[in-house]
Amino acid sequence: MHIKRLTLLATMLLCGLVQGQESTTTVEKFIGAFNRHDVDAMLALSAPDIHWMGISRQQLAIETSTQASLRDAMVSYFESMPSARSRIRSIHSSGEFVYTLEQAVWQSNGVEKSQCSVAVYELREQKIVHVWYFPAHRCTG
Repeated sequence: MHIKRLTLLATMLLCGLVQGQESTTTVEKFIGAFNRHDVDAMLALSAPDIHWMGISRQQLAIETSTQASLRDAMVSYFESMPSARSRIRSIHSSGEFVYTLEQAVWQSNGVEKSQCSVAVYELREQKIVHVWYFPAHRCTG
C-alpha cells in the first residue's frame, strides 16, 4: 500500500510539473508572437473571452475583454510603437497561473528605452484567459 501511495504522489507531482511547463511555454510563445508583432499568433494562444487588465496602484482597468478587442488594441499599439519588444527576465508557474517579470524595450527619437513590469497570466486548457499587468518600473539587476 505504501508503494502505491508513493507512486500516486509521484504521478501527481509530475503531472503538475508538466502542466506548469506547458503553461510557461504558452506564455513564452505569446510573448514571442508579441515580439514578432504577430497578432494572429497571439490570438491563437488566447481564449475567445481573453481579458487584458492593467493595474495602476488602486485601480484596475479592463483594457480588452475579447479576442477582437485584443486584436484592435495590438494592431494599434504596434502601429504606434513599431520597435516594441518584450523580454522575459523571469517566469514561474503555480497551478493555472504564470507570473513573469518582463522588460519592455522600444526606440524613442533614436534612443533605446526600457521598463519592467510584473504580469500574471491565467490559463485554461493552455489558452490565456486573463492577463494582469502591474505598474511599470525601472528595471534593476
